Amino acid sequence: METVGAVGNHEKEDHEKNSSHSSPQEHRSFAEFAKDKLDSAGRELRRRLPMAGQIGAHLMHPRRLLLHSTPTLQTDVVLIFPKGLPDSMLLWLLQKLRGSRPRLRVCVRQHASSQCSAFYITADDDVLLQTAEEVHLPKLLKPEFGGGYKEFTVRDMHCFQKGTSASDLLNSQERGALVKHVLESARAEPGDEHALEPALTLRPGQSIVPACVSRGVIASMFPLHDRVALESLRKKWVKTLFSPQPLDEISEYFGVKIAMYFAWLGHYTQSLTVPAVVGFIFWIWLGTANDNWKDIAYVLFSLFNVLWACVYLETWKRYSNVLAYRWGTLDQRDDLLVEPRPLFQGEMGISPVTGRPGPQYAAWRRRVWRHCVSLPVMLLCLSFGAATTFALLRAQDWWESTLVYFSWVPRALLAVIIAVEEEVYARIARWLNDKENYRLETKYENHLIVKIALFQFVNSFMSLFYIAFYLQDMDKLKEQLAVLLITRQIISNLKESALPYLIENLRLAKICVDVFGAMSPSKIPTSTQITEMFEKRTNSSGEPPETLLNGGADDLERRDSEPVVGQKVIHQAELESQLFKYEGTFAEYLEMLTQLGHVVLFSAAFPLAALCALLNNAAEVRADAFKLCHVAQRPFAQRVSSVGSWQHAMEAMVAVAVLVNCALIGLSGPVHRLLPDATPAQTILVIVALEHVVLVIVLALRIAIPEIPGWLATEMAKVEFQRREAIKNAHAPLLSECPSQDDVRPSSRISPRTVTPTTPKQNDKPPKRVFVGKIPEIPPFS
Repeated sequence: METVGAVGNHEKEDHEKNSSHSSPQEHRSFAEFAKDKLDSAGRELRRRLPMAGQIGAHLMHPRRLLLHSTPTLQTDVVLIFPKGLPDSMLLWLLQKLRGSRPRLRVCVRQHASSQCSAFYITADDDVLLQTAEEVHLPKLLKPEFGGGYKEFTVRDMHCFQKGTSASDLLNSQERGALVKHVLESARAEPGDEHALEPALTLRPGQSIVPACVSRGVIASMFPLHDRVALESLRKKWVKTLFSPQPLDEISEYFGVKIAMYFAWLGHYTQSLTVPAVVGFIFWIWLGTANDNWKDIAYVLFSLFNVLWACVYLETWKRYSNVLAYRWGTLDQRDDLLVEPRPLFQGEMGISPVTGRPGPQYAAWRRRVWRHCVSLPVMLLCLSFGAATTFALLRAQDWWESTLVYFSWVPRALLAVIIAVEEEVYARIARWLNDKENYRLETKYENHLIVKIALFQFVNSFMSLFYIAFYLQDMDKLKEQLAVLLITRQIISNLKESALPYLIENLRLAKICVDVFGAMSPSKIPTSTQITEMFEKRTNSSGEPPETLLNGGADDLERRDSEPVVGQKVIHQAELESQLFKYEGTFAEYLEMLTQLGHVVLFSAAFPLAALCALLNNAAEVRADAFKLCHVAQRPFAQRVSSVGSWQHAMEAMVAVAVLVNCALIGLSGPVHRLLPDATPAQTILVIVALEHVVLVIVLALRIAIPEIPGWLATEMAKVEFQRREAIKNAHAPLLSECPSQDDVRPSSRISPRTVTPTTPKQNDKPPKRVFVGKIPEIPPFS
């Protein structure tokens, strides 16, 4: 065989040599001749330097590694540990996760590129289904059972669409979220306090994994990407500029919270077309109109922008309710039934609602901290920020009037100080929020929004208020607003997408060099060697010997099979661990809230503000999508019913806009020119009356536009009627009165003879009806 291969290679080389010495006349064109020469040169280079072509290709296009890496199969969540973490901590965490109830399947690997240890975690189908029932995951019912969303139960699995198996019923983002829930349910027991010292001191009842993530014991935790679904999303979402966003696919892949943000951003961007067109026409018309008409247009445009913002917010409420109904989150469970956030701290006790053990924290302690510590610190920070900005603006005026030269110095200093203040205050706000110790994630985020949004408002708009109401210089206000709006948008896009993308490509290029070039293949340990090492250490610690994978040797060979030592491979999980962590939608919402303030607060001073915002947001949608699909690790999915407190923040911004625009109308001159004989007192009365009229109109619009559209209310009633009819046909009296949040049947409490039917297999016959006394056992609907 070797002789035949050698002869074949010599023939191939002779053929290449002949083709390389062929003349241009033998080719149909000079381009084909040049192409043939380049191809032969490339073959010769690859023959002499086998790795050169591979390394060069990866260095030129390092992101190809994400497509050509070895898929990490049967893994839902990956835990990455920092380099140099003591083996004792890894072994303790491994034993805790392996011994958790319900049991997880954990595989240990060491990444060749970073020399970091990693846990690859998944769970069996029965564990995932039980966890889905525990977290009350809503799933679609079959039409014959009434349709719509219903909280999942294992007993009624056959009633749900695709309810034949866990692989059909649960998608990849739901599997990742369920495994994360199981990880967070592993809590410290008495005697575990010093297991992770000095990095972390645990308290009995504390959730172990979130505490490790917050203190750096775990460097990162993320679910793996589904390559097929991600590539489909890239084609439909990132690579298209003018097609609608595939919101349903975004919700299915990234979760409802991220899909709701992109739906809001798309709706906001579309709504900006109205003030953008009107503002552009107003800007053109100002160049030809006389002063009298300019004053009238100034007043009308200010009022128009405020009313537009109000209508936009109300239409978004309606649209968000439609999306929440489509994605099964419109009717959220009661707050007292929701599991506490993983970092919630408290003494272990019995919940008065569920009767289960859980951390308890007195509400009065939170109120004392909030009023005695958080509020004074917030006021102090706000006062310091406002005073600093005011002092720098005064210094800027003095510099421009006295020194004249280098007028950019105070402006640059102001920009730097504002950026530093924002970063420092964000850390203070998060620390205060952590100390307030909120039980629910929604409460925690809502109070964080209040803290940071207030400071952002003062920091971002202090200079504009100073120019508008202290200097009363409309030309300077126009320039300052234009500079702030445009520069913040450019810097934000570069910072959020372009810079991380560049850094990430450099990381991937370094992996190419390390693994395919500089690093010796014989030095790359395989996961089998790592498993043997951990087994020895586990056995020496007194634990019974068993494989790191909780399924035995067969599963180990199936999930952790690797080529022999010396063959260069990079696993999908290893590459994704090098991506940036997605920090959530908080920063994006905050950026858009500031932009909305620039559009509606001082809109008449710069009529093109809405047009600039529209152009920016058209690129922002794709930039944020690009960041999610190309730059960041896959985030864990979260279920929300709306944008939360950001809706209240935008409504507050519109209320402030009414006051600011009416005050600008009175101070900037239109009222004085339109009513020259009015006294100052009469002018104030006119402005106050105008303000009250606008507020009444805004209130009337909120009342006139219902939050739930009529057709949606009809559809919800139709589904409810179909469910009641399904129950009536099954002869189950009064079950329609059971609340959807509870999966408790009165019959199961009365009779101890309740029989739970097993979930039928795909080819089995439909399940038979099981009777408890005289009441048939059927799924509860409401």
